[in-house]
This record gives sequence, structure tokens and C-alpha cells, in this order.
Amino acid sequence: MNQQEILNQAKKIMDEFIVALDKVKVSDKFGVEREKQVRVASDLCDDSSEFRKRIFKNAPKMKDDYFQMEKKKW
Repeated sequence: MNQQEILNQAKKIMDEFIVALDKVKVSDKFGVEREKQVRVASDLCDDSSEFRKRIFKNAPKMKDDYFQMEKKKW
């Protein structure tokens, strides 16, 4: 196959795809509406001391009870 035949086949495939897409019915409404949230507020926060120890153990730099971060210059 030469390059022109490949381009012609690709154009034919794309044209057929566009025609097929025109036949698809799309709803104007996107998203999901829920009556209640999936998560319970008490599940969002973990106050356990084990969690706190594990997080601070993984932090590269700490000062008192805070993570010490490096400010980047843009």
C-alpha cells in the first residue's frame, strides 16, 4: 500500500464514523443527582493517634506538629 491509499482509507473510516455518530442520540443532561451523600461526615476525618504518627513518620521534614515544606519559585 502506498501513502495515498492509506490516507484514503483513513478518510473513509473517519467519514463513516461521523455518520454513525450523527445517529447516536445524546441526552443534554450529564451527571448524577443523589438524594444523600455517599460518605458520612464522621468517615471523612481520622483522629486516631496511630494515623498521625504514621503520617509524621513518612514526612521528610517536620517542625513541631507541622510539615515543613519548601516554597518553590516560579
